[in-house]
Amino acid sequence: MTTQNHTTQDGVVKDLRKLPWLAARWQVPAFILASLALASFSGWDGLGNLYRRWAYEDEYGFGFLAAGLVPILLWRRWHLIQALSNGAKWPGLALVVVAQLFGVFGTLGESYFVEQVAFVFTLLGLAMVAFGTGPVRVFIPLAIILLLTLPMPYTLQAIVTLKLQLLSTNLGVAAIRLLQIPVFADGNIIDLGSYKLLVAEACSGLRYLLPLTCISFILAYLYQAPLWKRAIVVASAPLITVLINSFRIAVIAVLVNKFGLQMAEGFLHQFEGWVIFLLGALLLGVEILVLEGFRLSKVRVDTLLGGPIASRPVAARASLNGIAVATLLTLAAALAITTSIAWAQAHAPTPVRQTFASFPHQIRDWSGHEGKIDPTTLSVLNATDYYIGDFSEAATRTPVNLFVAYYDSLSKGAAIHSPRVCLPGNGWEFVSFEERDFGELAPETYGTFNRVVVQKGMQKILMYYWFQQRERRTANEFSMKYYLLVDSLKKSRKDGALVRIYTPILTGGDIGTSEAEARLRAFADIIIPKMSSYLPQ
Repeated sequence: MTTQNHTTQDGVVKDLRKLPWLAARWQVPAFILASLALASFSGWDGLGNLYRRWAYEDEYGFGFLAAGLVPILLWRRWHLIQALSNGAKWPGLALVVVAQLFGVFGTLGESYFVEQVAFVFTLLGLAMVAFGTGPVRVFIPLAIILLLTLPMPYTLQAIVTLKLQLLSTNLGVAAIRLLQIPVFADGNIIDLGSYKLLVAEACSGLRYLLPLTCISFILAYLYQAPLWKRAIVVASAPLITVLINSFRIAVIAVLVNKFGLQMAEGFLHQFEGWVIFLLGALLLGVEILVLEGFRLSKVRVDTLLGGPIASRPVAARASLNGIAVATLLTLAAALAITTSIAWAQAHAPTPVRQTFASFPHQIRDWSGHEGKIDPTTLSVLNATDYYIGDFSEAATRTPVNLFVAYYDSLSKGAAIHSPRVCLPGNGWEFVSFEERDFGELAPETYGTFNRVVVQKGMQKILMYYWFQQRERRTANEFSMKYYLLVDSLKKSRKDGALVRIYTPILTGGDIGTSEAEARLRAFADIIIPKMSSYLPQ
């Protein structure tokens, strides 16, 4: 009887081992699917934003293609991954823990970019948990490709766009002058005399820079050559982008000068863009040919087609241990935390404040006239509430412009457009830019503000501006982001505002600047106390 029972138990154990969900070969796929599901739900907001920006912003449309290539590249090296499946797995767990921690910070600070970066590093950590550190040299380049598809934060994108606009405009104007065509650059405006062309954000070159950089990296990854040659291919992409975009601007300007403004509009404009982009991709290929001494037979570029690349025999089948369980628990904990944060933020009380519809038109001796922002600019501004208007004293009648943009939620889908970014794009040039102590405007008030003098042609203005969050006032955009994270964590508050005042400098020299300074200081003295009702503390 005992012998029979023992035989029966052995048979049951053997049968259970044959069940597919208990087989060792299913451990890794099951772990990957479960961990991907947890990581995706935890970073759902960031992934949703990633899809929308890929789908609706031309600068990032290449993301679908680049991300789609990653599984193909992974499949092509599958045998190599299996052959190298060894080494420690705890570094993968450590990377997942750090990445998920940053994902939580991204949720607290409502930063899509941080959430997206955290998701990519989570994928890298999961690959190391599943296969060990052996094949990490295969995984890291694929992770970099994914990182190159991530949209830049709005503030950083605006700064990069501005720099590219100005650089491309100046280089394009230099190229036009080489053709003996009279031309003048006023900020991002190319003045040809009969015609004026605005080098808009869409023409900054960012639409070429991002995809061309990603293409150069993929090409370098497939390029079978020493590391220094592949590094040259990647490093040259930004330079090629600036040159071809400047060339495009120069060509359009020459065509407009000869045939009229229709050459810079509609289909022709878009067609010229595609031609220039293809030229950039072609230049990358020519560069590889140059690196190989113009000998086509020496160019070795791996193909994307075909099956997995052959490798040495598999060292050991990938298997899991307690580290995989710890990884799943980490992901589950991160999901629970981010879900709790999202719930708390969604149910946080709305700060009590007055709307700018009730903002007074008379403050002491200052009379105000409210203005309006056009619908296009308003859609870009994306503010919860705003005020813009001119105030003046009866004695001087010289106006001081007040602009306040209030956001009940910053970072996700809304970002303050700093004057540092916007003004140069409209042709204004910075004459001076200083960060000052806020106590100069309001005694015993902590913080900083920016004192700026800008000029456009013969126009010159003096401007003060600062970012305000609760009781804080700061001149720095990145400090504002830090405080947003702190307040989101401590107070479930994510609101903030930009306050800007400026006045014209009417006469030259120090006298005109001193008069403008006195006007702004007098206006700041009466307007700063008023802000407490409209910008909640």
